[in-house]
Amino acid sequence: MKKIINLIVAFGTLLTVSSCDLDLEPTSGPTSEGLLNIEQLRGLRLGLYGNIKAVSSGSYLYNPDWFTDLTNETINAGGTGYYFHIWALYSSDGDVANMWANYNAMIRNANYFIMKAKEAIASNDALKVELDPFIGEAHFMRAYALNKLALLFCEDYDPGKDSQMGVPVQTEYSKDPVNLSRGKLSDVYGQILSDIAEAKLGINRPGELNAIYLTKDAITAFEAQIALQMHDYDNAIKCANMLQPDSKLPNASTIYSLVTTSEHLEQMWREDKSTETIFQPEVSRATLGSVNSMAYYYYAIWTSTGFIAQPYYVPEQHYVNLFANNDIRTGIYIEKMPINIMNVPANGYVISKFTGNETFQTDREHLSYRNMPKVFRLAQMYLIEAEARYRNNEAADDVLIPLNKLRTARGLTALTPNDVVGNAKDDAGNEIPKLFRVIQEEYMREMIAEGGRLFDLKRWGQGFKRDYQTALSNILSGRGVNLQVNANSVQFVWPIPNDEISNNPNFGSQNPGYAQ
Repeated sequence: MKKIINLIVAFGTLLTVSSCDLDLEPTSGPTSEGLLNIEQLRGLRLGLYGNIKAVSSGSYLYNPDWFTDLTNETINAGGTGYYFHIWALYSSDGDVANMWANYNAMIRNANYFIMKAKEAIASNDALKVELDPFIGEAHFMRAYALNKLALLFCEDYDPGKDSQMGVPVQTEYSKDPVNLSRGKLSDVYGQILSDIAEAKLGINRPGELNAIYLTKDAITAFEAQIALQMHDYDNAIKCANMLQPDSKLPNASTIYSLVTTSEHLEQMWREDKSTETIFQPEVSRATLGSVNSMAYYYYAIWTSTGFIAQPYYVPEQHYVNLFANNDIRTGIYIEKMPINIMNVPANGYVISKFTGNETFQTDREHLSYRNMPKVFRLAQMYLIEAEARYRNNEAADDVLIPLNKLRTARGLTALTPNDVVGNAKDDAGNEIPKLFRVIQEEYMREMIAEGGRLFDLKRWGQGFKRDYQTALSNILSGRGVNLQVNANSVQFVWPIPNDEISNNPNFGSQNPGYAQ
């Protein structure tokens, strides 16, 4: 019993950690050589869910977004996120190294769980019924972490280029460092697809609203994302459509529906309850330490007249321009409010999406800034289908069907093919087809501050040009405010950390644009 307690204590420590060591293997109690019982394996499984909560919140969302044209730095930031915001990343950057290390730790943890669960089944076949779904979950966790590493540290996947550099793919647990080559990006995605297949075999839990554990629907949503990234547009359309309420596909899951009122949209983010959330790992008041704070976008203090914000970063003007008064996301995703930083007053828009679950608050004056991370939700599926249909060169009528379902649900008018004739300017000022632009704008509205802007720009092959809210100019730091980045900049791909290259003689070369 003491060994079990030691193991669970190790997991409890893990759940409060997000920017350092995420390794699951216990330092006391059972070791990697020993056989684990079912209680211990259940604890390991919870540790894997702790990993995905950690990497789906806080700096894992902030840092990629601060690297783009989403936000401007204020005088309250004090250097937080500075090197990301000014595009001055180096292979010695500690934040980059932490993200690299923790995604790799998540992979190592999944490998460890798979090994120990298979050992347990080999010793007692009766455990197979319970552990096979857990093994499927571990395969998903490994694929999820591998995908994040590829998105950050590799080029956008191009099926026509077999020479794109990847990241090391480790599929067996080892206590000691394994010096693997970074290999090819096609091998990384090959492993991701293999893990998705294993997850589909193992996970038998049907979809449910606001699921706190992985379901078959969550795996379908992940498969849709991966298919889009791999330019497998037919499969992206199929998987995304499988989760829509009016799908005509056999065995489609039709339990989800888009939120259509501000009340219900607010409930999604303030209570973690929604008709469109596919997977959000559980967080309670007792386990708040398992998820990272999103306070930097709001950081409000309570006064006699209400909240006054002190954000570290605020949305840029071209983002603010996208939110119309009739859009139910206005006032929930972004909000106009008084700001006061170091006795410098201003009034403008802040990102208000992550003020947190109200049930986590101890009183109305102190916001929690924490939610159950929304790893997959229905709105993403409509965006994926619209983009995949566009990429597939389908007619505007067909592209607009999923896009308009999301637009009208959020209070905007439906677009017609005549509305998207010709070209429009992208966020770098370049001419692109207007149909593609309206898809991009819907991504920007719906997915604001959820950590995906960098990946969207890479996938679209677009640069950006920053602007700012003039009403907030007196509380901006001014650093990076006029940054302009071309689409072909090699630094869209982040540097491999020095420690990885210096400690692994087989790794291979550093990413272009950074010192070896």
